[in-house]
Amino acid sequence: MVAPDVEPAEAQVTAGYDLLDAPPGFVRHCGAFYLHERLPVLATRVTAAHLNSLRMAHGGFLATLADSAFGVVLKRDLGLPVSPVTVNLGIDYLGPVREGDWAEAHVEVHKAGSRLINAVCLLKVGDRLALCSHGVFMQPTAPDRG
Repeated sequence: MVAPDVEPAEAQVTAGYDLLDAPPGFVRHCGAFYLHERLPVLATRVTAAHLNSLRMAHGGFLATLADSAFGVVLKRDLGLPVSPVTVNLGIDYLGPVREGDWAEAHVEVHKAGSRLINAVCLLKVGDRLALCSHGVFMQPTAPDRG
């Protein structure tokens, strides 16, 4: 039974987002990620499990959120059969993300070529920018039948 002063996790999700059905593996251990139904945004509610010793979201967790946002959004919005593979990921941490924050990873594709995709991700808490990431991703190829 949930204590009366604690909201269930579902009640803390911003409208317009659906729970991401993450495949088995690492991302499932990071907590719930939510994909916006229309916009190129992946979000999460930061919990105590995401914090470092300074009581801020751990940089590795924020990098995982950004990298996951790239994969999920690029797959959906470019109509790819699977998520593209990360070739390069750059991260600039611009401000703290704290427990209870609703962190949104906004993805923008700059170029989708025949082999590589270049994109940026801005991680925001409300109107405040907390992280800027740029990435290069390899387009999925048909499996080799040789």
